[in-house]
Amino acid sequence: MKNFIKTMDTLVETLQALDLVIQHEQTLLCSGRVNGMALQTITEQKSSLLTTVDYLDGQRRQHDVRLKQTAPYSRQPEIADRWKSIVTLTQKLSNINRHNGLLLDKQLTYNTQALSILKASQTNKFYGPNGQTMQPKQLARKISV
Repeated sequence: MKNFIKTMDTLVETLQALDLVIQHEQTLLCSGRVNGMALQTITEQKSSLLTTVDYLDGQRRQHDVRLKQTAPYSRQPEIADRWKSIVTLTQKLSNINRHNGLLLDKQLTYNTQALSILKASQTNKFYGPNGQTMQPKQLARKISV
């Protein structure tokens, strides 16, 4: 039983750490300029923490089978409180992560639009080889009378 409680405590701590990382991600995505390196670091941290959560949840399930119990652990108040914390944190993280996904989609759309503008400007030559502004090519010939 002590191992089970330790697993539940570690799961709560890991979810709390994930909460901090996801909130940092949200702050970064809400800032005017997104730092790609920082976002990559956050993504790696999230991935690592989610792997840990998955492992700990697997451990919890093994304890459930061994101890012949199931969530929400209503017969064991000490464990039930931890389970409530896990459920509450998981719901909170899901909502924040969904919101971060929307922010990330907006950022990707913005970047795609910016790239298309830059690509369009590369195809139109604004300056000639001498550094002077080029006149747009005319489609018809000038005729003098």
